Amino acid sequence: MLALGALDLADAGGVELTLVGNPGPLERLVGTRSHRVVGTARAITHDDSVRDALRGKVDSSMRRAIALVASGEADAVVSAGNTGALMALARHLLPMLPGIDRPAIVKPFVGRGGARCWVLDLGANLSCTAEQLHRFARMGAAVAEAAGDVAAPRVGLLNVGVEHSKGPREVRAAAERIEADEGVSFAGFVEANELFDGRVDVVVCDGFAGNVALKATEGAAAMARHLLGSELGGARFARVLLARKLRRLAAAYNPQAYNGATFVGLRGVVVKSHGGADRTGFREAVGQAVRDLETDLIGKITSRFAGTRASQEDATRRADADTARAGKE
Repeated sequence: MLALGALDLADAGGVELTLVGNPGPLERLVGTRSHRVVGTARAITHDDSVRDALRGKVDSSMRRAIALVASGEADAVVSAGNTGALMALARHLLPMLPGIDRPAIVKPFVGRGGARCWVLDLGANLSCTAEQLHRFARMGAAVAEAAGDVAAPRVGLLNVGVEHSKGPREVRAAAERIEADEGVSFAGFVEANELFDGRVDVVVCDGFAGNVALKATEGAAAMARHLLGSELGGARFARVLLARKLRRLAAAYNPQAYNGATFVGLRGVVVKSHGGADRTGFREAVGQAVRDLETDLIGKITSRFAGTRASQEDATRRADADTARAGKE
């Protein structure tokens, strides 16, 4: 059960849990620990209507957990449930931060020498205007500063080539906006094969491209683990000699070690765990939420947009104009 991963982290100290779901099994897991259990009727399934969930017709553990953050009874929420429902309920129950009109999903891709590159959006918005991509660049820079302690994050924009003339119109327009932003260190266009080479600290893209890149990466990692196991399956002597290096290599391709993606742009910490996470993976997702709180991620994003609050309406009008213009082309 995933709750065991959360309890593992809490047992290490410094975390108070509120477990939301079927009360019987959760209370047995908690035992004599002081953590709180909030019982709900059921969880949201793929057959449930997101509209019914938003209207509160489904007394779901997901809705109840996000409501605890909205009311201040919890500092963060971590869920392995349906991504679309989690995003819809989070946007419905939690206000957006000033200057931001769309949340984005972000997580680090770990590359050469352990270098991290934070990629957003990974699936919250399948299409984005140039202005929204510009805002994602600001949020991504704040994430790199908070989570990675990067003083001046280098921000790249995912594209099909590095030339200025390549790519969709919205991506090229976003590049102009980001490059003109003195608060962002723009490194130009980045191709998908550069996500792991350490050239940039942040990569911005729409949710469609980002989710495809994420799933392709997960598939490549799974294939690498499979090939490694197949090639060395019968080589007992080689396994003994290389045991330590092989363990490190296997760990590098283990998605559970990097589980947990944050929804940024909301006035609350929301972390999505992979639906296929195991006990270790869910512990990592809860740890991601703790790190977001400890590094004051929301405060750093807010400060990035502090100077743009007065122009929020103008930015929204420009984004709407961009969308209308794209529809005519």
